[in-house]
Amino acid sequence: MLNSIMRADVCIMMKKILALMLSVSMIAGLAACGSKETEAPATDAPATEAPAETGGDDAEADAPAAPSAEGGKHVFMFKSTGNKFGDLMYEGYSEYMNALGYETEYDSPAETTVAAQVQMLDELITQGVASIVISTNGDTGYDEIFQKAKDAGIPIVSIDSEASVDYRLAHINQAEVQDIGSYLVQAAVLITLGVDYPEDKTMEEVVAEQLGSYSGDEIVLGVLSAGIDTPVQNSWIAAMETELAKDMYKGKVSPNLDKKYGNDDPVESTTQANAFVAEAKVDCIISPTTVGIAAAGQVLKQANSEIKLTGLGLPSEMQSFMPNAAEDDAFASVCPYMMLWDVIHLGAVAGAAIDAALTNGWAGADGETFTMAAFRDYAEEDYTVYTQGDGTFVLAGTPYIFYKGNMAEWISKL
Repeated sequence: MLNSIMRADVCIMMKKILALMLSVSMIAGLAACGSKETEAPATDAPATEAPAETGGDDAEADAPAAPSAEGGKHVFMFKSTGNKFGDLMYEGYSEYMNALGYETEYDSPAETTVAAQVQMLDELITQGVASIVISTNGDTGYDEIFQKAKDAGIPIVSIDSEASVDYRLAHINQAEVQDIGSYLVQAAVLITLGVDYPEDKTMEEVVAEQLGSYSGDEIVLGVLSAGIDTPVQNSWIAAMETELAKDMYKGKVSPNLDKKYGNDDPVESTTQANAFVAEAKVDCIISPTTVGIAAAGQVLKQANSEIKLTGLGLPSEMQSFMPNAAEDDAFASVCPYMMLWDVIHLGAVAGAAIDAALTNGWAGADGETFTMAAFRDYAEEDYTVYTQGDGTFVLAGTPYIFYKGNMAEWISKL
């Protein structure tokens, strides 16, 4: 073999060597494409470990290709700008990702529409982003742009509001849909009955006790939601209706929700909240959106309305409409108690999922597990993908109740 090479033409030998060097260079470049920086940033945050399980051969076959834009940014897109819920999720997402050496970018349209998100996504994909985390504005209208991202090897994870199962790896679920719907109805009923948040029993237990002896007029609940086509709010409303179909509510609480939509716009949400006051048909408004609940709180307080309020809100935005101390009379406030979850942590979980997709081939398949490194007050944790309906999900937590007993500690956090 050595003698053959020595007899070969010198020029041919050099070409082979150069070609080999070029191939090695190209392979190294492709391996680094869209991945973390090789040099760790100056931080005390631990790196994410490899997941405890892999998705097997099928998961590897379905895993998205490495992003095609070398050094591309990792985009977080919320429904629209000016929404603190989205801002806080991005805070957690960027903090987690930046600690691992990724460069992130917050891109959201001014309008809460599918068309506005699609236009922005088209521009970002053309620029060569490395991954996308998105809270969508609707169920449909994304197929073409998500296919463009898929063709470019850009992994998509949805959060808060689901992207199509055909294009996302998985959806990061803040809490189980039915739990959220049930909690919201139970809180609204107890608030209408003038019952403080129960600390020693579940709300469901107390609702059953209270309604068992209730003989007053049928309680009517209203919903001030986001857009009429917004997937996440619609799923929660459907879960509320499922809760109201339980026997304990029959003849006591109307199964029909009075629904209005504020499109996650403060002005439109205020208009719809004023409509509830003018119509005077409902006993309590449930607003499963931070924009809507804040607008309704302001309207009900200014009108000195007898209508009460609960829903999903941020303590920092709702402190003027809620009891802030344990000794306060909860029912002197518009919103005696409400709920949400740790929004910052939710964003960080999405970051951990993207990291797992880029570094370990995590594909969002049922049963797959990824490890999220310790984040703020949260210890390192493994998350396992589960299937619900046609798609796969990662459960980040459970609903958390904000009431007079804990508002003071949360106002400065969320």
